[in-house]
Amino acid sequence: MSEAIFIGVDGGGTGCRAVIATRSEILGTGRGGPANVSSDMASTVENVLSAIGQASAGLDDLDLTKAYVHLGLAGVLTDLQAASVAAQTPFTNVVVSDDRPTTLTGALGDNDGIVAAIGTGSFLGSKRSDIYQFVGGWGLVLSDEASAAWLGRTVLAETLLAQDGMRPMVGLATSILARFDGKANAIIDFAAQATPADFGTLSPLVTQAAAAADVLAVDLMQRGADYIERAFAVLKPRPHENLCLTGGLGPDYAMYLSPATRACVRPALGSALDGALMLARRMA
Repeated sequence: MSEAIFIGVDGGGTGCRAVIATRSEILGTGRGGPANVSSDMASTVENVLSAIGQASAGLDDLDLTKAYVHLGLAGVLTDLQAASVAAQTPFTNVVVSDDRPTTLTGALGDNDGIVAAIGTGSFLGSKRSDIYQFVGGWGLVLSDEASAAWLGRTVLAETLLAQDGMRPMVGLATSILARFDGKANAIIDFAAQATPADFGTLSPLVTQAAAAADVLAVDLMQRGADYIERAFAVLKPRPHENLCLTGGLGPDYAMYLSPATRACVRPALGSALDGALMLARRMA
């Protein structure tokens, strides 16, 4: 096949996705394990190549090494990291970025706007023409407010406060403690070894409890929404500018935003994987 081939990859803390396409059609898709460069570069490269390999099943007639490739991966904080990942792939034309440009491109397409990407990690970003501005996304230790990992870690901290009598041990706090067999030390043992993805596994307990009006859960969701509001304001939204809530958790915050901000919310046009493919196609 002489037609140009494009590969896009979206990698995050819980997994990665790959797509192989021509200008006009999707040829294959695949999935792999976690792809956070800062957490584990070696595993990230292995998982990305595995996802691409899965996507290429049945495409033996294609020389993928000559494809135009854009890898949008969580945890790419420096040019050195990006270059190191690129050097470990077999591709001639490959660009490695963090997952923020791919997320904004997928959500907004060629339009301007603001995106709140709330998944295992989190960040907000604006795109105006070719100018990007970002807030957050510095990782769970110091950032990633409102994310699934932040929700999971914070609900554990609040459960320990309840254990110490600093807040009522009811509802969600009781459920969280029961998940650890009623042992506060088991929470400490879990947290000492937990990755952001591990903390993120607890976030559905928070969102489900919030839907049932649990006081602690609603408070945590409101804290996350307040962070989104502040970051949205820092990005200086223009009149009638859209806000896309993306990621596995982003849409869950819509109901906790102020009416003015909620009025700006619009569905994303596509995913970060769509954005990675769009950027790969632009390379040609």
